[in-house]
Amino acid sequence: MDTSNTLKIHLDRVTASQVTGKHIATGLTISGQIMMIEEIYDAKRHRNVLHVHRLHDQWRTTTIVAQAETDFSYVDSFSDGRILLVASRCDDDVDGLWLPNAFIYDTSGHLLDSYCLDDGIQNVHVDEKDQIWVSYFDEGVFADAATNSVGSFGLVVFDAHGQVVFKNKEYPIDDCYALNVCASDDAWFFYHPDYRIVHLKNGIGTSYSVPTRHFSDFIVQGDHLITTDNEQTYLLKREGQHYEEQARIQFESEKGTPLQGTIKMRQDRIVLSTETRLYAGTFQDFLPE
Repeated sequence: MDTSNTLKIHLDRVTASQVTGKHIATGLTISGQIMMIEEIYDAKRHRNVLHVHRLHDQWRTTTIVAQAETDFSYVDSFSDGRILLVASRCDDDVDGLWLPNAFIYDTSGHLLDSYCLDDGIQNVHVDEKDQIWVSYFDEGVFADAATNSVGSFGLVVFDAHGQVVFKNKEYPIDDCYALNVCASDDAWFFYHPDYRIVHLKNGIGTSYSVPTRHFSDFIVQGDHLITTDNEQTYLLKREGQHYEEQARIQFESEKGTPLQGTIKMRQDRIVLSTETRLYAGTFQDFLPE
């Protein structure tokens, strides 16, 4: 790849996305909404609480969750509006069993359910059937067998009640670095040590090799692929069964200012979170000719 080739991509500022507290996590739902968690001190409660924002149609609705002591990493939503918050790690109790790290709230912030999705979670996506897709990094894959870990499969799908409905048994996953669930029958994931990206379509997997570079999020559009590790972002193009890097990508604001922050990708959408606000775009906005 010609390292001097840099593609500048414009992202739009998301309306009503100002961050006034500590940014915790950002997520993209299957329906196209942006979810964001920030931690804010509540003077009435005399404690920190979580504000879970749902951004859509230039509006922001906020649910206050009084569980700021949990170190949440992921946020998504079920089809009926219930909110899913998930911590990447989970503790075990005196009996050696995992404690809950997935918590479901209604839109008023009341806890409805909680369960364990196993330790060492890398990504969480909810599909249109309210199934929860979970990928795991190495500490989840190689967890103590005494805990009956399902994370050892690298990629697992749960129903809305936390029951397993699918386990990867085909691909030798040590780390499932990245996940992009476009629909219940259309999902992509990237795993180590093979450095392959897999497309699961109607239950059938097709794998492609990629350069030996780690990435945590990606989107696919036709023969093109964008990958990012939040530090470096690349555009790739498929040649047969392999993706080749074409250019580095630099995200910039509507004023041409370079943007740096936490990047989340899903379906064909990109959201970049800075310390003060969010910026977003879609692959269609800049798909190469």
